[in-house]
Order: sequence, then structure tokens, then C-alpha cells
Amino acid sequence: MPRSRESWARLTAAIIAAATLLAMIPPVLGNLDKQGGLLGALWWLGRFFTILTNLAIGAVFARIAWRGSLSVSPLLEGGVMLAIVLVGLVFNLLLPGLQHATWADYLGDKVHHVIVPLAVPLWWLVFAPHGRLSWRSPLAWALYPLAYAAYVITRAQFEPAGTPARYPYFFMDVDTFGWAAAIGNMAAIALGFVLVGWLAVWIDRRLG
Repeated sequence: MPRSRESWARLTAAIIAAATLLAMIPPVLGNLDKQGGLLGALWWLGRFFTILTNLAIGAVFARIAWRGSLSVSPLLEGGVMLAIVLVGLVFNLLLPGLQHATWADYLGDKVHHVIVPLAVPLWWLVFAPHGRLSWRSPLAWALYPLAYAAYVITRAQFEPAGTPARYPYFFMDVDTFGWAAAIGNMAAIALGFVLVGWLAVWIDRRLG
């Protein structure tokens, strides 16, 4: 990648990393009192796919900003890109709008659910080295939402029924839908993840 283009890649990666990590501050502060302190707030927020995925974006793009666009494997780069696209699609198509106590909460929400899910695939299209993904890559990427689903279901078994956000997203709610329907919903999302992943691989190969 030409030096000037690489400089832009690292600068924009730094902006994305800073935005997503700074946007973690409002939800953490907003849950300090509710959850009994910092550890309680982090444990509470750690149940949400949005939070975990934005943390991954922050870490990956901070590394790109620090070490360059070739410092992250194409498999990881493509995987976090696809995961944040899933965040944006699921939130904006399936989930109702959130109520915000402050403008900071509103801004943090928009960064995590709208701005970063748009910025990351644009960065990937423009700056990521292309032509290095295989058709098996989406199968590896699908392990992330499946692992998240297993984590949420396992975690829910240690929380009493009726606990707020025991199942963070309505389509995962075993108490409401039953095991078969909830697992079917999550499997459908994982399948969609694979299909969109194959589209990403096709685009990657065309650009490569």
C-alpha cells in the first residue's frame, strides 16, 4: 500500500478505535450506581453483543492504527467487519429505539449502532488488503455469534427468571419462545452471517 494511503488507513483506524472506545464511557457511567460499582457495570454490559463487538473493533483498529494495516490477519479483519455489520443490521431492523437519559448516552448509542457499523465496512472496502480470504472464512466467522449465543444461554442459567436482560435480545429469550424456537432464531442469524460472509469474500476477491 502506498505510504500516503497507509497513513490514511492508520489515521482513520485510529479515529474508529477512539470513537468506539470513548463511546463505552456513557454506558459504564450510567450503570455504576445501578450495578454496584465498576465491576458490576462491566459484568452487566458484558452480556450485550453490541458491547463485546465494539470492544473487539476498538482493539483491532487500535492495533491497525499503531502497527499498520498488515498487522491484523485478513480473517480477523473480515470477521470483526462482518460482526459490526450484524450489530447495525439487527439493531436497526429488529430492535426498538432506546430511551436515553442524557445526550452522551444518545451519542454513545449512535456511535455503537450506526456510525461504527457504517465506518468499519467502508474502511475495509477502501483500506484493507484484499484477495486473501478463502470461501471457508465465513464458516470460521460464524463461530463468533454461535459462541456468543452459547455464552448468553449458559450465563442465563445462573440468573433467576425475570432478571432484566437475562436474555439481552428478544429473539434469544428461551423463557418466551422455548428452547427450540430460540435456538432456531440464533441458528438463522448464524446462517445469515455465513451468507453475508460469502458475499464479503466475493467482494474481497473482486477487489483483490
